[in-house]
Amino acid sequence: MTITVTFMDALHRLEESGNVDVIASLFADDATLANPLVIHDGTEEQTAKRFWKTYRYAFSDIQSTFLNVVENGKAAAIEWQSEGVIDGQSVSYSGVSVLEFDDQQIRAFRAYFDPRELIARAGASEPDATPSDVESAS
Repeated sequence: MTITVTFMDALHRLEESGNVDVIASLFADDATLANPLVIHDGTEEQTAKRFWKTYRYAFSDIQSTFLNVVENGKAAAIEWQSEGVIDGQSVSYSGVSVLEFDDQQIRAFRAYFDPRELIARAGASEPDATPSDVESAS
């Protein structure tokens, strides 16, 4: 099983159970994890655990479907669609996540998506809210 498949399985487990330990264990201590709303780098304690906990608990329910995977042995691009609930409202968004890894661990994770739908559901008061506005609203 490739690290990419292991990651996708771990993400589904996180979304179902809320337990961040399995997915966090896939990441190097000095990994960088980022999306349009938040960046965590390896200078922080338990970087991956904090990142995935923030992700999961932003939603009362979340489920991702993987549409396409392109992998070259050191990196992977995963196209996905996610359906969830934030503050009682349904949300749907899609994007691409890029994983960089060695034989043992994920070194970098970057998710690319349009954050406007999430910002609107997170209660940002202005439609052009910045990522820092969303983080402070959490």
